[in-house]
Amino acid sequence: MNRIGGALLGSLLALMLACGANPAPAGATTLFGLIDTGELYSSSNGGATWSILATLAVHDAVGLAAGSSSSELYLATRSGSIYRSTNAGSSWTAVGAVAASDVAGFALGPFGALLVLTRSGILYSSSNQGAIFTPLAALTGSDWVCLARGPLGGLYALTETGQIAQSADQGTSWTTVGAITTSNAVSIRRVGGSALYVVNVTGEVYRSIDYGASWLPVAALSQGSVSALVDLGAQLVAATREGEVAASADGAFWTWVGTMNQLHVIGLGSDTPMVTGVPEETAPPAFMAHAPYPNPRVGAGGATFGFSLSAPDRVRLEIYDVRGRLRATRPFESIAGAGYHTTRWEPEGLPPGTYHVRLITQSGRRVQTKWTLLR
Repeated sequence: MNRIGGALLGSLLALMLACGANPAPAGATTLFGLIDTGELYSSSNGGATWSILATLAVHDAVGLAAGSSSSELYLATRSGSIYRSTNAGSSWTAVGAVAASDVAGFALGPFGALLVLTRSGILYSSSNQGAIFTPLAALTGSDWVCLARGPLGGLYALTETGQIAQSADQGTSWTTVGAITTSNAVSIRRVGGSALYVVNVTGEVYRSIDYGASWLPVAALSQGSVSALVDLGAQLVAATREGEVAASADGAFWTWVGTMNQLHVIGLGSDTPMVTGVPEETAPPAFMAHAPYPNPRVGAGGATFGFSLSAPDRVRLEIYDVRGRLRATRPFESIAGAGYHTTRWEPEGLPPGTYHVRLITQSGRRVQTKWTLLR
């Protein structure tokens, strides 16, 4: 290759890397940021840049979600007021109110019901676009901070102290399914078919791939106090109270993508329509690999390798270096049931570097993830 060709290739590679450095979250046309002074900010490029869209007469918004289209938006406030927009957030009309002053969570069911959860655990429902709310359930516990849609058509609720409750019947009945040891949980959200994520004020991110039963820490956001988390189908977006915005495809690796230049961000939302009237997926993935933990592994020690199965099987782990050479193998292990499983392994003789971890079932399925080892 001549010098000109090499220069052109180098420039092209640099451009490709620059364009891919901060990918915009997929799955939503517009992101919304709720500010405690009443302003509603919007971003159409995944959180990179923001502009003011509207100003509301309330300073305590707690949640925003789209209804049957990206133009139909609903907003709930801590003091119980419910607002509706039919023009994608440019103007808002008060449509009703909940008889509560401690609203903490807001979500839409797949068939259009507006669901409001109070900090004390009372769940209210409206089937007429927020005009009238009636009590639907009373959750056991206190200090509830978030309500969200989850896998398999379920609803999930989170307390500030890390208790996770799940409802499989659109909020009528609830069961405690798991817990995280924390005192400052902020939000619970779903990504993909089965993964759930919880984030704390102090930035710790936890993941569950067994529908909330068990949780592992996967990341720590260190830039400010985290105040909000929203799911965009295949990605997560988090915001700090100081207005910094980060995005992640797997909850483990985050990119700071932009800032609202506003203090006191109290919520995030999107214009992804939530009303479908169609049941969500009803089965876990056939075989899925999850990011090892810790990743990277610093110093001596191994890692916990996680995976999900839809049926009992036998699983073998293999580690390859970046040149494709097999460096370590763990024999087949019998897995007695479906769901999330982990294997603790400390491969011997591996030098520092990034490795491909391949998981293989005896029935012939293969999945792969990455693991980095530092000394």
